[in-house]
Amino acid sequence: MKKTGVNILSIAFLISLLISCERDDICAEATPTTPQLVIEFFSADNPGQNRNVNDLAVIDFERQDTLRFPRTSNISIPLKTNEIETKYIFNINSNDESGGRIDTLTFSYATEELYVNRACGFKVNFIDFRARQQNNDNPLSWIRDLEVNENIIRNESETHLSITY
Repeated sequence: MKKTGVNILSIAFLISLLISCERDDICAEATPTTPQLVIEFFSADNPGQNRNVNDLAVIDFERQDTLRFPRTSNISIPLKTNEIETKYIFNINSNDESGGRIDTLTFSYATEELYVNRACGFKVNFIDFRARQQNNDNPLSWIRDLEVNENIIRNESETHLSITY
């Protein structure tokens, strides 16, 4: 009788271990996370027509980290999740001997933190998104107009900002 009690106790212990096991905490690639800012470029000469930017360097104003885009009509860049403003220098034709043409853009917003799950943690949405061009009277300025298409940034499936040049 004593041996049966030990066996039942052992089996109950093993079953409780198996029930309490969870799958690995890996954030699935399809899980929505903090979205990046999606920017699309348009021609000033042909309104509504996409226009490629050449050798675009997007430089973080404070840290001087650079994102490079050789030739494209749209880009995605990160916004700071722990601040209410992100400032970038946009340098078109950055590989040109003259150093290219530059504009400084400031993006302001409020953040909204949302819990996704245990594996992925939190994501941040950006609300009340605004874009401002600084020193657009600069002779090296190349951006003619900014248009905010979405003032809430929840995903990367839509264009949030249109730049005409």
